[in-house]
Amino acid sequence: MIWILIINVISFYLTVSYTSLFNEFNNTGQILLYLGILATVLLFMSLIFIIISSIKKEKKNYQYWTSIIGLIFFGTLPILASLL
Repeated sequence: MIWILIINVISFYLTVSYTSLFNEFNNTGQILLYLGILATVLLFMSLIFIIISSIKKEKKNYQYWTSIIGLIFFGTLPILASLL
């Protein structure tokens, strides 16, 4: 979840600082696409590891609950926001 947070901060910075007023070559859109794909893959991997942890009935400590909250925040909310 930490990497997803870092990727989202970088994406936010690139989106805010993106300007194409002078038609110069800028691959910011391509970088944002790759970062989005990487964040999605990491999010799905987090979901898989949470499911495996629940199946194996491992002890639920702060790492487990932090990943659940991060999954809800970075997974569910963007999906709901895209539907609106």
